[in-house]
Amino acid sequence: LTTIFFSISISIILGLTLNKSENIIYGIIGSILLIIPISEIIIQIMQYILGKIIKPKIIPKMDFTNGIDKENATFVVIPTIVKTREKVRELARKLEVFYLANKSENLYFAILGDCSESKREEESFDGEVIETGIKEIEKLNKKYSKEYPKFNFIYRKRQWNKQENSYLGWERKRGYLNQFNQFLLGQEQGNFRINTIPKQNMPHIKYVITLDSDTDLPIETAAELIGAMAHILNKPIIDENKNIVIEGYGIMQPRIGVKLDVSYKNLFTKIFAGQGGTDLYSNAISDVYQDNFGEGIFTGKGIYDLNVFNTVMKGSIPENTVLSHDLLEGCYLRCGLVSDIMLIDDYPSKYMSHINRLARWTRGDWQIIKWLKNKQLNVISKYKIFDNLRRSLLEIATVACMAYFIKNKILIAISLLAIVIPYILEIINYVVFRKEGEKYQKTFIHKVGTIQGAIYRIALTIGTLPYK
Repeated sequence: LTTIFFSISISIILGLTLNKSENIIYGIIGSILLIIPISEIIIQIMQYILGKIIKPKIIPKMDFTNGIDKENATFVVIPTIVKTREKVRELARKLEVFYLANKSENLYFAILGDCSESKREEESFDGEVIETGIKEIEKLNKKYSKEYPKFNFIYRKRQWNKQENSYLGWERKRGYLNQFNQFLLGQEQGNFRINTIPKQNMPHIKYVITLDSDTDLPIETAAELIGAMAHILNKPIIDENKNIVIEGYGIMQPRIGVKLDVSYKNLFTKIFAGQGGTDLYSNAISDVYQDNFGEGIFTGKGIYDLNVFNTVMKGSIPENTVLSHDLLEGCYLRCGLVSDIMLIDDYPSKYMSHINRLARWTRGDWQIIKWLKNKQLNVISKYKIFDNLRRSLLEIATVACMAYFIKNKILIAISLLAIVIPYILEIINYVVFRKEGEKYQKTFIHKVGTIQGAIYRIALTIGTLPYK
């Protein structure tokens, strides 16, 4: 509310005092156009200040470095579309690496192979995918499993979708995880063409760690995530009337880093991806939502409580309405951000890939606009949705202000400041808080420095503004 009040107040003052027209209507329109750019400047500055004065809140964890117990048995899954043998083999190799980096009893792994969209219920490559999946999983189990198989492969059936006018996996990733959850809870409805998970003697699964196909699970990360979920202070409590988690956490989101090789792949990633790789001395980082309101934002990669997820999310999102479901799941289940635990992810290596990803995210943000009226969600959850919508309009508002105030250099400068304020704060932070005696670290591969990178980002952000 404070942010909104200051944004509107400053916009009115600037719109009415700095415009060069005596027409009051002109000033009012200008004030309205300035609200989004001004709000971005205020929010970025407030978040920067809060990040400096409020210590990061570390979520308590159980210590599972000596192994995960039966009560906290967990599945690590990769839900992704597979259409080729090579893709299945690549995913199987990833599972093997995940296992070797996170060896423990009561930790299981699965490829959730999803079917691609098609005009036919079955495609010719489906058989090859299934055959390869079974073979690769058998190799891994023969190599590492003792009794119950640690590695598994599932391939889903296509269902006819009237709205899409084609066959595809029900509700895509969201639907796949829901169907997988139901299977683990003994509520299978015949949704899979192949499922290598034996029902007999199947362990009681408590948690599910879900990853994207381009996400890495570093050493001991699984045990750390499970330890965070298992701590008594983090146990989720559901409001039976609203069917929503009100205390504790039903889902947790770790910090997301960038793969080391991707961060210096080309000039674009050197400028925008930031420092890649893992930090052996990783500490919690500041997050406005987690540190001030006790809950973070879920972005699709993390761990959730199986029973709680199934109870809360069952029927919460209507079919064929939402593609970007991560934020909603975090709101319903109350997401905890464990910023001292890190997953390593990919980063777009080309500008167009980056823009296409932003376009998908923006489309998803607008698909959930009706949840602003949802009576189940709390004020913070609704603000997260609203803030994403506001941010998606920033470039449009900036261009509109520049066109509207074409003869006013001050207001044009303020409008441009809104889209580059994060990089300006980055430069200020580097200059002001740089440690005494700190020197530039030499590396074998040329890296873009902090100030140099920020300047590049400012120039490119302004230069690509009309297209974006």
